Amino acid sequence: MSDAPKYKKFDFGTVYDEGGRVTSAPPPRPKKYFTPEEVEQIRQQAYTQGELSALAASQALQAEAVQALADAAGQGLETLHSVLAQHKEECVELALVCAHKIASHALDLFPDAAIKAALAALGDEVSGSPRLIVSAQSPDAALQKAVREAAALTGFTGAIQFRDQPHAAKGAFEIQWPDGRAAYDPSKVYEALRSALKEVLLAEAYHKQKAMGQPLAKGA
Repeated sequence: MSDAPKYKKFDFGTVYDEGGRVTSAPPPRPKKYFTPEEVEQIRQQAYTQGELSALAASQALQAEAVQALADAAGQGLETLHSVLAQHKEECVELALVCAHKIASHALDLFPDAAIKAALAALGDEVSGSPRLIVSAQSPDAALQKAVREAAALTGFTGAIQFRDQPHAAKGAFEIQWPDGRAAYDPSKVYEALRSALKEVLLAEAYHKQKAMGQPLAKGA
C-alpha cells in the first residue's frame, strides 16, 4: 500500500497561503461570448483602427509624392541653372567677339584716337618733361603729326622721338618720359576683359551652388 501513487489535489491553479488568502491565480480565461454592447464597441474600435491605418497609408503616399515632386523640381532647377549659365557664357563670348571686331574696325578708321586719348589723360605727367619716346608699329607721318598735336595741347614743348616696334600688335603703342611710361595693347585689353568676365561668371555660379546647397565644382 505504501507504493500506491500519490495524487496532487487539483486546485485549479489557485495558490492559497496558510490564512486561506489567494497569493496567485491563473490568468482569466478569454470570454467565449460577448454582449451586443461589447460587440458594437469592438466593431467601432476595429473601424477606427482601420480608418487610422488607411489615413496613415494615404499620408505616407502623399509624402512620397511630394518628395518625388521636390526631387524632380530640384533636378529641373539644376538643369535650368546649367542651361542659363551656358547661355550667359555664350552671350559673353559673343559680346566679346563683337566688341573685338568693332574695336579693330575703329582702329582702322581712327588709328591715332587711342594714343591721342592717352596723351590727353597723361597731360599733367608729360607736360613738363623734356622729351617723349613713342614706340608703335610703323609710326607713319599721320601718327607722328597726331602725337605732336596731342602733346602740344597738354603744354608739352620738348622733343618727341618715334621708334618702330615691328612685332607690336595693331594699334598698340608705348609712351616713355623720364619719370614714367604708359602702354596700350588692344589684344591684352581684350584678354584681360575676357578673363574678368569669366571670373564674374564663375563667382556667380559658385554663389548659386552654395545657396542651393549643391556640391561645388572643382576650380569654382
